[in-house]
Amino acid sequence: MPRRQFAKYFTAAGLAATLGGLIIFIRARKNSYPVKVVAHVGDIPLGGMKIISYPNVEHPCFLLHPSDDTFLAFSRLCTHAACPTFYRPEEHIFACPCHGGVFSAVDGSVLGGPPPKPLPRVRLELRGQDLVATGMDQT
Repeated sequence: MPRRQFAKYFTAAGLAATLGGLIIFIRARKNSYPVKVVAHVGDIPLGGMKIISYPNVEHPCFLLHPSDDTFLAFSRLCTHAACPTFYRPEEHIFACPCHGGVFSAVDGSVLGGPPPKPLPRVRLELRGQDLVATGMDQT
């Protein structure tokens, strides 16, 4: 292989590797979430619900306390058209009034309507009496 052709291949491979690394870096930054105290254990009674914001104020979420030592949090925005959903505790569902979407309050899965995917779930950790959000599971 002539030196000039080798230099072209070598340069192209270097540019491809740099571009690939840059794409991975941008995706990693985009998908990183803040670690944030979103509530205290005493803020939510057993069987209760609270609206929180995570990862920022433009993203409302439901924080549920369904049983002892169990806290769940899901995005409040419907995955169909980003309309706000409403919690119906007697049915254990989140309902979207815009197009009839229905989600499970247990795991965020789609139970009915046009939503294409489940509600994103907020990863929570209990640190003392603080409920700390550490990320989102996009399913």
